[in-house]
Amino acid sequence: MQRPLRSAKVIAFTAGKSTIWYALRPFHADNAWPKVLGGPAKGAVLLLDLRINGSYWLGTYDNWILSHIRISEWLPRAGVAGDCGAYTGYYSAIFRRAVGDEGKVIAFEGSTCNFQRLRQVPGLNQWTNVHVIHSAVGPDHTVIDFAGDLDGASKPMGGLFKEHGTSIRRERVVCAGVDELCFERHLPAPNFIKFDLEGAEVFALQNGNRVFSEKRPVILLELHGGKEHPEIIASVGSFLVKHNYLAWDVRSFDQRETEPFTDTSSLKEAVADICNTLVCIPYELSDKRDAVLN
Repeated sequence: MQRPLRSAKVIAFTAGKSTIWYALRPFHADNAWPKVLGGPAKGAVLLLDLRINGSYWLGTYDNWILSHIRISEWLPRAGVAGDCGAYTGYYSAIFRRAVGDEGKVIAFEGSTCNFQRLRQVPGLNQWTNVHVIHSAVGPDHTVIDFAGDLDGASKPMGGLFKEHGTSIRRERVVCAGVDELCFERHLPAPNFIKFDLEGAEVFALQNGNRVFSEKRPVILLELHGGKEHPEIIASVGSFLVKHNYLAWDVRSFDQRETEPFTDTSSLKEAVADICNTLVCIPYELSDKRDAVLN
């Protein structure tokens, strides 16, 4: 590891019973960033502030999700992945490992400050097939108000965000729909999509009709608002029926006997117990899930 820059600040980072001392480098110091130490993104160079991103560096981030779905079983080698709401690029790194040199990863980030860091990640890792786009994903053909300085919680203005108590920076951000991206901007249609859109999943699920009906991607869907926002549950239920998808709470996706959600009614019955992430697969892949579990 290279020697710390003189301008770096040194902090103590606690991991279990151990304390790790590490230097926080300025974001422009491209040659001074650490590699992810473990987990499915191990070895990737990400631009991390360890005061808030320690779990990304250790490789433990979202273990409660990634222990129940192995991305490589659902994202084919040489396939295409969309990382919508990419933040640090942790999932982009996981997707890049799955698709290899022949596939493609498209990472979308609405926050300007997050994007400025994320855009450096492909170069730092010498990934020529990971592309970073400064755009929100949700309502199509529009420009939206965006709270861009909340790190991983950066989000469209409105909804739950109205109750946020801190001072925030408002910015205007281009926002695109899924079909718009693939059939008007001619980005490759994905085999696998991660949606972490802080509420904009309501829109993203409703304006990708061609992609969802023709390409049939697997979707890792983070929900926001739960039972306090029934419009989100209704949007997911409508999507499942319209496009013939099945959904599982990610924690039960690898449990053989668990019944999937198929519509709004089944989601409403379980909404109090659902965690914030669903795995959605096309109906015709249900046999594949059975085979994977066997």
